[in-house]
Amino acid sequence: MQGQDPVEGVHTADDGQPHQRVERPPEPDEHEVEPSRAAHPPVNQLINVFHSGVDAAGANFGLGGAAGRAGRQAVSGPMARERVDALTRHFVEPGPFAAAIEVLRKQSVVTLCGPDGSGRLTGAVNLLVRMLGEDAPIVRLSLANSLRELAERRFDKRTGYLLCGWFGASDHEAEHHWERIQGELCERGSFLVVTTSEENRRTALTARVEWSPPEEAEAVIRAHGGDGLADVDVAKVVEALPEGVTMACLIEITELLVRGRPPEEAISSVLAEAAKDRVQDWFKEGPTRDQVLDVTVLAFLPGLSERRFGECRESLKAALAGMMPEEPAATDAADRTPRPPEEAFPQARGRQLENPLIQIRREVVDGRPRRLIELKEPEAQRFLFAEMTDRFDERFWDAVQIWLGEMLATPDLSLHIAAGLARLAGSSFDEVEGTYLDPWSVATGPAEPARSHARQKRLTTVHVLWLMCFDEDLAPVALRVAAGWAAQGSTPGQKYNAIIAFSGVLGGLYPIEALKNLWQLAQYRGAVLGPLAVEAFGGLFLSQEDSEGRVRIVRFLHNKIKRLRGDPRRIEMYGAALRAVLAVYTTDDQHGRPLAARLLCERPELADVIGYTWSILLVNRPVRHKALAALHANLDALRHHAEEPELVAQRLGDVLGGLLTRDQQDELARDFTAFAERPANRRDGTPPITAALFAAIERAQRRMGEEA
Repeated sequence: MQGQDPVEGVHTADDGQPHQRVERPPEPDEHEVEPSRAAHPPVNQLINVFHSGVDAAGANFGLGGAAGRAGRQAVSGPMARERVDALTRHFVEPGPFAAAIEVLRKQSVVTLCGPDGSGRLTGAVNLLVRMLGEDAPIVRLSLANSLRELAERRFDKRTGYLLCGWFGASDHEAEHHWERIQGELCERGSFLVVTTSEENRRTALTARVEWSPPEEAEAVIRAHGGDGLADVDVAKVVEALPEGVTMACLIEITELLVRGRPPEEAISSVLAEAAKDRVQDWFKEGPTRDQVLDVTVLAFLPGLSERRFGECRESLKAALAGMMPEEPAATDAADRTPRPPEEAFPQARGRQLENPLIQIRREVVDGRPRRLIELKEPEAQRFLFAEMTDRFDERFWDAVQIWLGEMLATPDLSLHIAAGLARLAGSSFDEVEGTYLDPWSVATGPAEPARSHARQKRLTTVHVLWLMCFDEDLAPVALRVAAGWAAQGSTPGQKYNAIIAFSGVLGGLYPIEALKNLWQLAQYRGAVLGPLAVEAFGGLFLSQEDSEGRVRIVRFLHNKIKRLRGDPRRIEMYGAALRAVLAVYTTDDQHGRPLAARLLCERPELADVIGYTWSILLVNRPVRHKALAALHANLDALRHHAEEPELVAQRLGDVLGGLLTRDQQDELARDFTAFAERPANRRDGTPPITAALFAAIERAQRRMGEEA
């Protein structure tokens, strides 16, 4: 990455910072070429794909009801009390529970090892509650922590810690680090439960318990369903359950029983058994090449018009012919009677309608009737991918890869393709990673003739990771991929992808990991990566589902500013922190109002933190003009979020008045008034709020003068 002039916001003496440069962050390999700014749209344009309306009907974004609910909750950080209560309310102890309790008592750390869907998370939470009591805090540690970082962590007293699906780097001093972790936990009276589905060096030195769900499914159904369930219904469910059903599915089946659904219907609805059976039966009958082409197109591109479906199908047919040429048809015997011409005429649409997996859906779009071709059951998509993964070799998948690359030349198909690849990842992640995520995510060279097409491929890989987040088993895998993109040694294009990924859905699910990676990437010099990572803090702020996540981001940047201010060796990092917090304060909700204003109203105890950051932004010359505009917008938004917005403004003014000098206060009042009085900036209802802010600043200044 080539050296650039320092970015704006770092050369000023007004806030105690000297005019001094610092050393560059680590440079990438010389052959890496940072993508040009012109080649990339603003980060918020990409984030808004998933935070506003998405026109991609039939893309099957939700990867299961239970997983969808889990996907909307932050995975790292303190676990909400209602979430803990939900996991412990109807818990049935499985066989390994007692052994795990004994290990925790003796060693303070235990690893639960078992297959996905065996209830490891629920078991881990219940182990911690049993050891510490119902009111003890439970914290999910960041999956991005290395073993050394865990060993250096200071654990809180009487706290339960979870490390679910951890993939931190292995360490040759693993035994020493685990001894430090165990000793610290024991001293603090705290406990750590690690969960994993695989044997690895990172957990091999901890005491391991092979985890499994309760042997009696009936006990689980009774615990979650209560006494209202009929014995005959419970017996029917237990008898009909397939082997290896996950705990999440069993609980969802029970919920449907409680709502009055018949046992067979409840099982079929949750497990999509009917769709699975139909797909398996269809493949056993030996579908023709044309039929396989039909369902492959619909698995990736549902809801197309018949004409467009035909065009996409012909493209796939051509790609498949290049990889797997059709065998020549047998020559008819000389004495065989020729078929009538009308029978030989191809009836492709008639063949498609005869396929039991396909249907035509009629709907009215903008007042115009449309015929759309799609799978009869959306659930069939994942079963199709599972069967095709088991049955077809690499020649078929190479043809699909060529075809999907061609389809991406049409941007409106990107989300459909990403959704299909996210589904395919559930059956064969190595196919998705090796064929799509790895090659499509790299940066293109300056001589790339189809630069926009290459960019579309890169952005599609981000959407694949976001859509994987809706599956609780694939979400940690998506995090591993994004963390790899952000790491040293990846290409600039992959770092760019990591920034986008962490500023959207992935950051909403893993906010701690997102903060860590975005901050590291914000230190890159150049025209794109560093500034883009700074801007992405606004997208991360937007991605949070609750105020707790937004508070975490504001406090993180507040701490960075306090730590970096006045350090001449880290002036550029300080500038990055200022511009990151400004990006947060200029991020709007769906109504076009700053989210930070709502946060201040919801969490009044943040007035000191937010007031401190505003006091820095408003006196830093390079960002001051943007800060004035942002403050004006935030003050205007207060009236939409608080019954008494003047009181909120007063709290903020009290903090600012204690931090600004008299000269800074006078200059702020003069410039802010001039800005607010411009015709384009006038807002009804804002002047009283502004007056309350500056009156509070003035009172705070007087108090300081009297105390002096």
